[in-house]
Amino acid sequence: MRAPPIEEVRRQVAEAAEAVVDYLDSPEGRRLRSRVASGLIFTAPLLSRLPVVRRTPLGRALSLLGGAALIVKAAEMIRDWEPRRVEARGI
Repeated sequence: MRAPPIEEVRRQVAEAAEAVVDYLDSPEGRRLRSRVASGLIFTAPLLSRLPVVRRTPLGRALSLLGGAALIVKAAEMIRDWEPRRVEARGI
């Protein structure tokens, strides 16, 4: 069995990414983004203090850089994100 050509893989990845963006831009996707962001904002102080997080290099870096504030900022970006649509041009 042969692997699909790279162009086919790229096309499928692009279609999947477009489907995810379409979902996240839908009313249901907006509600999901809002809930995820609210949960992250609410639990940011707890998440940044978990021992399992502090054991990882990324977790240690986050705690040095003010992990809770970074988590809250990322959550705000998730909540407020609006996709930029590139209109297809008929060429």
